Amino acid sequence: MRGVRPKAPAGCRPHLLLAATLLGSLAGSPGPVGAQEAAPVPAASAAGRITAANLRTRVRLLADDSMRGRDTPSPQLTEAARYVADQFRSFGLRPGLGDSYMQFYPVTVIEPGPSGAQRLLVDGPEGEHALRSGRDFVAAPTGTGLTGSGPLRRFDPDSSAAEASGAMLLVDARPSDMPGVFASIRRVLREGDATGAIIVVDAPDSYFEGLQRFFGSRRVSIGEPDLPGKPVALVAASALPVAIRDPLSAGETLPYGWTARLETTGHVRADSAMNVIGWLPGSDPELQGQYVLFTAHMDHVGVGRPVDGDSIYNGADDDASGTATVLELASAFASAPKHPRRSLVFMTVSGEEKGLLGSTWYTGHPVFPLERTVADVNIDMIGRNWKDTVVAIGKEASTLGDVVDRVVARHPELDMTVIADPWPEQHFFTRSDHYNFARKGIPILFFSSGLHRDYHRPSDEADRIEYGKMARIARLLYFMGGRIADADRVPRWDPDAYRRVVGGSGSP
Repeated sequence: MRGVRPKAPAGCRPHLLLAATLLGSLAGSPGPVGAQEAAPVPAASAAGRITAANLRTRVRLLADDSMRGRDTPSPQLTEAARYVADQFRSFGLRPGLGDSYMQFYPVTVIEPGPSGAQRLLVDGPEGEHALRSGRDFVAAPTGTGLTGSGPLRRFDPDSSAAEASGAMLLVDARPSDMPGVFASIRRVLREGDATGAIIVVDAPDSYFEGLQRFFGSRRVSIGEPDLPGKPVALVAASALPVAIRDPLSAGETLPYGWTARLETTGHVRADSAMNVIGWLPGSDPELQGQYVLFTAHMDHVGVGRPVDGDSIYNGADDDASGTATVLELASAFASAPKHPRRSLVFMTVSGEEKGLLGSTWYTGHPVFPLERTVADVNIDMIGRNWKDTVVAIGKEASTLGDVVDRVVARHPELDMTVIADPWPEQHFFTRSDHYNFARKGIPILFFSSGLHRDYHRPSDEADRIEYGKMARIARLLYFMGGRIADADRVPRWDPDAYRRVVGGSGSP
């Protein structure tokens, strides 16, 4: 859910079972987990095939140190995606895209340079002023290894690019104005001959500390690089000479020949990430063109700041737990002698931790028509906290809440209570991949056991997961998914919730 050397204590190596499973699955062989899949069995028994042992094996594989936190993009994320695809293949799921289970999408990766390597020098009648990176100014990565210099010129973001030729732009902005100012400056730098820009912000030190954390971390966005390729810095107004701070008309060169030179480091590159999609066709010729979707994100946050000597953020609960559950659900449904009436789609997405990137791409480039996708069941962090309770966010927003209540009542052996969102102040409805489907008008349920002390820390390890609880939740989702896919009527939104989430004055 969206918030150094690898750890390798002396004498510790990945378990041989995990290594063998990973190598087998990536080579196209089912491996130990896939080898457990057998011939179709009766539907009641299919739910029983979802076991704590299977889930433990899958989570340990995905959250092993060798996977280095499955950052988006990274070779380890690709390994995780190949593992999921090979498991889908071993279950007999059909590929989502022709003969491929992979849906690739383009991303731009911005790797910041060290703060100490960013330089800003202002020169004028009072002499040179060398500003301090990280305190007086923060460089905004807008290209790879950039330098800009020239006379300082006041600039209004609404002015034309022609007014900026050959100058370093000096632009005033309030913190609340930053999104619009950034967009204007990017446009002017792309279209004109300005050499760079200095955005002057009158804000407290804490604001610049936040900027340093934001721009000083690796960032990933959807799409090909679209940056101006000229340096940009945000500067504290109090760090500049008084003569520069005095207001002048837009386009007027500062008096007495003030100039600036800005050097920024960092690297911008194009890359790609992927979603993994497999599906089972429905058994009813009239309803198999409708789809019930199960989702979880297979990425986490990678390798980061060490905590107690550990720098690998394994993401066992967040969200190897959800990915393992999607795999177990796919295996169970595939093993049943008859598929539900509607088609079932199983998808593990990437880039959730970077801003719901994979689900954003899918909902903009759907493989199965969104207007015929009747529900999304999203699973993110179900392995911790209560042993007999799970939260279904969105439970009150559609008739899916009634479905899950009926399943719980019919299956007391699961010993599982399903409750509505007890943490509305945390805004979890918008913080995982179901949100992108809800915004498209698709009824959703988001299953989670909530945050814990290991959230987004290296200590989110596989040995802290409650696998028995996970197995009972997964069986609940199996029964619920089958009921949704077999029902005569599709799930329906509560009209007020629909207007709140989807917007407008329409109705579901």
